[in-house]
Amino acid sequence: MASGNLWQLFKNVTEQGAKQLATVIDRTGSNYTVTMQGGNVSVATSSSAYDIGNKVFVRDGEIIGIAPNLPFVEIEV
Repeated sequence: MASGNLWQLFKNVTEQGAKQLATVIDRTGSNYTVTMQGGNVSVATSSSAYDIGNKVFVRDGEIIGIAPNLPFVEIEV
């Protein structure tokens, strides 16, 4: 049986950083400059190749995959 706080052990297994939507704006080797959905610019790494303009998902400074290129629609309620 595991020792310690079971809730903390469960959280350690399931916790992940937030996945954010970004657009690739530049590439230097395996480093990509990306613009986050809110407008912040950041550098993320990836062993896969992405083209400038690709929408990608970023988690903890790493590109984790390609995102669908869907139109953005804002609806005011």
